[in-house]
Amino acid sequence: MPQTDGRQLILEGVKVLDLTQYLAGAGVTRMMAELGADIIKVELPDTGDGSRSLPVVIDGRSAWFVQHNRGKKSLCIDWNTDAGLQIIKDLVPHVDVVTENTGTPEILAKRGLDYDSLTLLNPGIVMASVSAFGRHSAYSHKTGYDYIAQAFSGLMHMTGDPDGPPQFVGSAIADTGSAVHAFAALGYALFHRERTGRGQHLDIAMVDCMFHMH
Repeated sequence: MPQTDGRQLILEGVKVLDLTQYLAGAGVTRMMAELGADIIKVELPDTGDGSRSLPVVIDGRSAWFVQHNRGKKSLCIDWNTDAGLQIIKDLVPHVDVVTENTGTPEILAKRGLDYDSLTLLNPGIVMASVSAFGRHSAYSHKTGYDYIAQAFSGLMHMTGDPDGPPQFVGSAIADTGSAVHAFAALGYALFHRERTGRGQHLDIAMVDCMFHMH
């Protein structure tokens, strides 16, 4: 929990079920944790979040993983088993937000963890999905990561030597930019729910976030 001078943090009392990994998703809940939200991060066996192996690793701990997951509670569950999947579903009625960046819509839908299914368990749930191309676009069936979004958005065309080939930006700008967009959208979604009682599904496409930077 972040250190404060005794005042209540902005998101204190907000509970989040975090189904994300690496940066584009984990960055969303990192910022929420810094504002006091209670984050339950679900990791899959046997390796957990793939970023646990990213450098620099010292004494078995990845600095990269710690940076983006500090302040969260980690829960290892095999959601390919009925028992593991049921634990996740049992948590849904007790949280305010579910975040995910699992890739394509089918991954969650076939497990009954898509937004429509979650609203049956918790009508007021706010869900944030971060993906390369969005959940309802012509390319929603395609997976992607930072460099894919940089390339597809045209950002690589504007980077590097003017007479050279397209070049990626030397930091995870698409991942981080998408995380910030989702983080901001969640704040407004929670505010909207406070006024109306209605949750919603936030569909954050990394390519859209890169277009915004043009």
